[in-house]
Amino acid sequence: MNTSRLKGILHAFALMAPIHWLTSCAQEGNQSIPVDEPQARSSTTEEVSLKPTGTQSLMSYTQWMARCASLPTNRQLKGALPDPALLPIKEIDPFTQLLDVFFEQMLTGPLGETKRWVREVESKKDFQDLSKVYFEKEGIPFMPFAMKLELGVEDRAHFHGDLHGDIHSLNTWLKHLNQDGTLNGFELTSQNDHLIFLGDYTDRGAYGVEVMYVLMRLKTANPQQVWMARGNHEDIQLTMNYGFLREATSKFGPSFPIKRFSRLYDMLPVVIYVGHGGNYIQCNHGGVEPGYQPSKMLSAAHSIAFDAIGQLEQKSFLDRQPDVRQWMGEDGWAVAQANYADFKPTSPTTPKVLGFMWNDFSVSRDEPQLAVDPGRAFVYGDRLTNLILESHNTGGPRVQAIFRAHQHSSLPNPLMRRLVHSGGVFRHWQERDVPLNASENLSGSGLETSSTRRLVKGAAYTFNVSPDSNYGIGNNYQFDTFGRLHLSGNFEDWKLEVIQLPVNQ
Repeated sequence: MNTSRLKGILHAFALMAPIHWLTSCAQEGNQSIPVDEPQARSSTTEEVSLKPTGTQSLMSYTQWMARCASLPTNRQLKGALPDPALLPIKEIDPFTQLLDVFFEQMLTGPLGETKRWVREVESKKDFQDLSKVYFEKEGIPFMPFAMKLELGVEDRAHFHGDLHGDIHSLNTWLKHLNQDGTLNGFELTSQNDHLIFLGDYTDRGAYGVEVMYVLMRLKTANPQQVWMARGNHEDIQLTMNYGFLREATSKFGPSFPIKRFSRLYDMLPVVIYVGHGGNYIQCNHGGVEPGYQPSKMLSAAHSIAFDAIGQLEQKSFLDRQPDVRQWMGEDGWAVAQANYADFKPTSPTTPKVLGFMWNDFSVSRDEPQLAVDPGRAFVYGDRLTNLILESHNTGGPRVQAIFRAHQHSSLPNPLMRRLVHSGGVFRHWQERDVPLNASENLSGSGLETSSTRRLVKGAAYTFNVSPDSNYGIGNNYQFDTFGRLHLSGNFEDWKLEVIQLPVNQ
């Protein structure tokens, strides 16, 4: 995409009338993405001086909550944007000020330290050049990367799924964390707590700017305790098509720093391996990526480490599994043969989709091991997922399970019904599930619904999307969900606490 085309598209956004509610919130599956083509520090992380300088004039937590109190909900707006007089951020300066601090911290903190990279990005100079982007002519390369986060046994990790411009649900979570003492304003009160967001922060809702403001406030106040994965909507192509760039330019006009802001996405890992004692959970937005091997990064000495994702070796992975065809079925084998390749990503979707950002999982064990969801990406079954996770275990650290989000629909379907029934976190391929064509009433299904759940090896856990959205309307839920992970020396004793928060609509 060249600069003139980008400017033209953004000018069109600025002139665009409010999009109809159902049109602006169309399901992701309708898009065309071809498949083939606080100063507190964690007790286990090394000390790095990253004080949030330059944020002294920003509003307090109390001021922020008060300014957001009168905002209409996305449900009330029905695809329109709110009255500018109601907006909590009326000028661009506080937003750009935070963005500058974010970049400064990212480039001078662990991400900027050569010693923490198992394999460095293609060009460190380009990676740190904030004036260029990968999606314009003569721009920088697309440089996705993975991250390792080693925690202590006393640490807690708090996980949240898609936000999609839902500031009311995010503020509800902030209020809860302030009330239970985890936060004091925007600052974490203990070095043992980490907040981990699983991607898709903007688009589809009217408050992407406000969501990003809060996330940057949290990140800059707690630079080594707040982590954000890169979802498929952290991509300029999707933000142009699904609302965020229209929203940002409507609120701030040409002063919104589109190119510079898009570089924030490049500072987010596409996958975060969160672990303790040699056991890790793959935390990302989409699904598995068979072409990537994290074992060297997971064995690195640093508790925070990074690895550039260069060449993905999907076809080579398949070639090393001679017996897989026997249980994949001819249809699944044909999908793999037709689509798996060894390639270097040049964007999140070219020459093929990056699985960490895009892929999905089947709901039950009876479904195919590999299929294509048109307009999205691949859908992986239980056995193939476990094979990929086991391939990461080379005698050292082990990847035991997956935390992710992404796979949501505005219309009730088997997964969305199970997500709501399970309180906002669903474990795929459960033993006591009912057939997918069964009644929508899952009360007798035996699915996991308890507030505290032991983790299962090889499982994929999907976190729900926040409720002030077309997803909440279409699936009739009004609660937000977050998960709190409690660690132990043995993976068998790791527990996920699932917490629902009612959100005023």
